[in-house]
Amino acid sequence: MTFTVHEHRYEAVRQRSGAWLDDVAPLLSSAALTLLGLLFEIALAKRLGIAPQLRTMLVFISGISVLPICTVTLQYWLDRRLPTTGRLLEAANVWCSVAALVSLALVGLAAWANKEGVEFWRRAALHVAEVSAVGYVVLIAGLLSACGREGFLDRARAFITRWSSRSTQTIALVFAFAAALIVLFRIEPGNRHFNPIFSLFFPTVPGGFPDQSSLLLAILNAGLLVAVGASLLILERRLAATHPARLRSAQRAALAVALVASTVLSFDFSLAGDAFHYMTVVGPALHLLHGGTLMVDTFSQYGPGPVLVTYFAFRLGPPSFAVANIGIQLCNLVFYGLFIVALWQSSRTRMSAVWFGLVFILFWLSGWDNGHGNVNTVPSVLGARYLPILLMAVGLGARRGARHSPLVLLAGFLSGLWSIEAFIGTFALYAGSLSLRNFRDRSYARLAKDLAIAALSMFSGPAALSMGTLLAAGSWPAFNIYLSFLSSYNPLAQFWSVPFDAAFWGWIPILAAVTVAVAGCWLLVIDNKRSSLQAKSDIWQRHALPAAILTAITGAYFAGRSVDFTVVIALLPFALLFLPASLWLAGLALGGDRVAAILTALATVLVFWASIFSCLYVFQADSPYALLLHECRDHDRCTPAALRQSLSETVNGETALRSRNNSWSLPDYDRAIVAEAKSLIERFSGNSTKVTVLLGESSDGWQMLSDIALMYANKWHTWPRSFTFSDELVPALLTRILSHEVTPGTGDVVVVRRDDASLGTLERTILDRTRRSGSLCELRGSTREIVVYRFQRAGDPQSPDACREQDVKMTSDLADRLSGSVAELTSLIEGLRAARSALPDGPLDLPALERAGVTVPPNLVSGRRLVSFSGPMFLMKSGSRLTIDLFAFPRAACQQLLPPISALPGVVRIGINATVADEQSVPLSQAQAQPLCAQNTRQLRIIVDLRDRS
Repeated sequence: MTFTVHEHRYEAVRQRSGAWLDDVAPLLSSAALTLLGLLFEIALAKRLGIAPQLRTMLVFISGISVLPICTVTLQYWLDRRLPTTGRLLEAANVWCSVAALVSLALVGLAAWANKEGVEFWRRAALHVAEVSAVGYVVLIAGLLSACGREGFLDRARAFITRWSSRSTQTIALVFAFAAALIVLFRIEPGNRHFNPIFSLFFPTVPGGFPDQSSLLLAILNAGLLVAVGASLLILERRLAATHPARLRSAQRAALAVALVASTVLSFDFSLAGDAFHYMTVVGPALHLLHGGTLMVDTFSQYGPGPVLVTYFAFRLGPPSFAVANIGIQLCNLVFYGLFIVALWQSSRTRMSAVWFGLVFILFWLSGWDNGHGNVNTVPSVLGARYLPILLMAVGLGARRGARHSPLVLLAGFLSGLWSIEAFIGTFALYAGSLSLRNFRDRSYARLAKDLAIAALSMFSGPAALSMGTLLAAGSWPAFNIYLSFLSSYNPLAQFWSVPFDAAFWGWIPILAAVTVAVAGCWLLVIDNKRSSLQAKSDIWQRHALPAAILTAITGAYFAGRSVDFTVVIALLPFALLFLPASLWLAGLALGGDRVAAILTALATVLVFWASIFSCLYVFQADSPYALLLHECRDHDRCTPAALRQSLSETVNGETALRSRNNSWSLPDYDRAIVAEAKSLIERFSGNSTKVTVLLGESSDGWQMLSDIALMYANKWHTWPRSFTFSDELVPALLTRILSHEVTPGTGDVVVVRRDDASLGTLERTILDRTRRSGSLCELRGSTREIVVYRFQRAGDPQSPDACREQDVKMTSDLADRLSGSVAELTSLIEGLRAARSALPDGPLDLPALERAGVTVPPNLVSGRRLVSFSGPMFLMKSGSRLTIDLFAFPRAACQQLLPPISALPGVVRIGINATVADEQSVPLSQAQAQPLCAQNTRQLRIIVDLRDRS
């Protein structure tokens, strides 16, 4: 009798909450068990001593593939064969996961208050993972043992029906996950606002950014964004019930408006670009522009596609980082448009979907470098990398659901021309979608045919590239050299990968979304008849699966290179999973479903927080962007003509090598070197289109100054070089370049960095060969940094051009820059000494200096980081002793800088590394500075006594 009452009560709850809870129950159980499996995997990998990079990738790959497939299969099998046992396993999975999440959240709270901080978190969290895994195994073993007892399953069923309904389990699991996400977003024991979720909305110093008025305005704007989206959702539901035809017209109009807004409003007129990252496509594009052949002697690790985009940009505008930025931005804008189309395809409430899609684009822009960066400063984070993959997702999600539509075939062809990464990702998406569709329909013969068509489409791109290269250059593409870049750029390579530090867990929602989507798609494969999810089978296969694969591919970047803010690369693909699901839940909530209403409220809070953050940081007065709103609001450039003039001024300013007001442009020291080289090249090379230029490394240690100087001079290398840094990275490519016999002709100009110790392997070898094949005589006009030679080939008659060795003086621009940097360092030291009592012991970053009232000269700040002489600067205080470490210290100017720096007030010792024994007394003379600079450590340590001894 009691059991019957419970059954009726359960049925009533089920009717109120909707049958959808029964449909998603296996997915939640699978996600919960996947979480426990990941905890076990982390603990086991740690005990086995697996390398951090490999451990992270194993956890990531298994979490999005093996674990969700295995766990949902197990849950499905038990639900079919032993329903009561399956229900018992489901409850055990959910509640054990809830316990694990709550325990991890409590450990995170304790770590924030613990003196050991992150180390305490790592130890305690590992113990929680071990206990959770072992405890779950013990619990399951106990339940299996108890199942053999008479009446146990009946009692267990009654207990679960009364105390662990699926609505209760769903809410408990989601709330535990949300709590863990908030607490573990980033473990920052020194953050007085707990972690970045909260601290991003508070100023680091009184009166700093964000101030109360900025925050209030951002909150109001965020509320407006969410309210508009909610209103559109309600409007669509009403139109669907009363005027379906009008709704379809309104949705098509909304798509058109959103496409225009996503492109026009997202273009960044600052054209800011990081020189080192952009050279990976700029260098090869310049090589193409001056006679190189793509994939024969011109290579980029990003593949032919982005290089061709940059090449065509240079055909329309002067070669520069600004013009390259326009080309890369166009790829990003196309990506935004395809993202809006994909959202429109995957949701029934399309007007609200595309509206929130625009909100997520805004969130993506603001998320780079935690609100202080600009996504367009690097060419490799979105459109130029993943465009063909998203195009495939849009093609597969078309309304008719054609497996091999023209758009799908185009995406396959384009990916073969684009890059190996795009090729693998597109093929995974294409083949994965076809395989699951055919497995679901049990049409195995059709699968073989579909995969054959897919392979033909995919390999047509490389085939076309090969034939075109053969016809144009008479040789096949050197795919082996291009693929050699993977030895350096892969998640397990020491060169590129960054081990996960276990302190940032804000990426977990992305992993969870992929896990649930993969489990749902696989459930539809193994259960192709019984579940009511079958009614939405095409939606899952056409939209959720491509979005999940795209999210996994973009999320793999963070898994391999665990820099916190790079997780936003996966943000827009994640939105393709999150927004349709949230809008579906919102529709259920508007229909009176209580559980859906609670889950919708959580999703709304997340979108509201993201909207506040986006409005606050993108639209701030000192924004890293110059979007249309900024140009119109701050500079009164609201017309197409004014905007066009702004772009022209930006490009012209860069090509004239004027200093740009952003932290990503060339540092002043490097810019002075490039300007000197450009002037000498233009002065002495005449009409030659190719010049031997050997300038070595930048102040950051990158081999790229020769390439940049030639770009601004509109000339290129005599040797088949693309980007010096990348050319040296691949041994096969370096050997291929040096296998060419290139000898300058008599009278040709050779431009060399006077400090030839800065030359890398490639340029030093070229210089040695040049010297062996003839003689070099210096021309008038050489500077202290750069010497220009006229080459005399051995055996040729003496050139009539006069040239001789001569004393040179440093150019005024470089001398002024160096003296200005020393003056700024003097000002900083004076401010630190004046505020010594307010400075805490330990590391001092920019916020700590601002809190102590220290005024930092603007040129010593890049974003929110301290810099000096073109490299990073770190401060450490211990009592009255302050240690200033300058990295990427300019080698060529070392001897000129050390004496004046050693004589600054308060400086008591100086060194060129972090070894106390090597520190020198001050002041230093030029003679004393010479042997120190000869060690070439590119580091300068300054020891300051903060006490006032006047």
